[in-house]
Amino acid sequence: MRLVRVFPFLLLLLSGSTPAAPVEFKPSDRLVLIGGTLVEREQRYGYWETMLADRYPGLKVRNLGWSGDNVTGEARRAFDLGDPNIGRKRLVDLALAEKPTVILICYGANEAFEGQAGLENFKKGYEKLLDELAPAKARMILLSPAPLEDKGRPLPDPSLQNQRLAIYRDAIKQIAEARKLTFADLFQVLGEGKAPLKDLTDNGLHFTGAGYKETASAFAAALGFTDGAFSDGMEKARQAIVAKNQLYFYKWRPQNETYLTGFRKHEQGRNAKEVAEYDPLVAELESQIEKLLKK
Repeated sequence: MRLVRVFPFLLLLLSGSTPAAPVEFKPSDRLVLIGGTLVEREQRYGYWETMLADRYPGLKVRNLGWSGDNVTGEARRAFDLGDPNIGRKRLVDLALAEKPTVILICYGANEAFEGQAGLENFKKGYEKLLDELAPAKARMILLSPAPLEDKGRPLPDPSLQNQRLAIYRDAIKQIAEARKLTFADLFQVLGEGKAPLKDLTDNGLHFTGAGYKETASAFAAALGFTDGAFSDGMEKARQAIVAKNQLYFYKWRPQNETYLTGFRKHEQGRNAKEVAEYDPLVAELESQIEKLLKK
């Protein structure tokens, strides 16, 4: 029987609301993660994904997070600055190509800096993104942004921004309720009425590796689970998951993308065929992960 280390955030499950019923996955599910820095950084550390993989062996996860991104896909526009929709189109095309059965979306952290003035545009952008992802016929999970951590001065006091984040969280919840989608309130689990976050981020905004590890149970709680802490027995699987995520990242976001598929593909476009060669490597690691978690 695996011994589970209980982290402080597991105690948060005893207070605060969680979804009416836990999110359920199937071994055959393909879960695509979409969002900004919170999502992208998770692939580097893999604690949240490992928690899910341990609970649902066989679950396939594809991380399409992009640091600094928002619901319009602005960070993904690359050199196509003339088309404001190209970033979102790229995101949607990538997500649909993965044939997901579940899509987890986490936006609002960047948009909240615009406060009340940007709220309507955020909601419209979120609705449009959901409409464009609808052809996947996937189950949708709308994850709220996390609250900011107060790292002390001279860094800014995050109180005002956390108030803005709460407003955007409420907007996401309303969208989820109107569309009858699953809403996962990470902001509530980690923030409202709780002890302040401590030593989980490097700058008040972004979780460190230790931060993702410590908040695995909080992420689980937002999904409705009561036993989602990361345990030391999952470490080998986590390392394999991180390696798998790195290979997948190289596939969908190669550093020399401009030469492979962009406006300079006439120079090295012949090498674009090698991108698909990551698929069997990813599949092999996923097989290893499943075996490690069955031990």
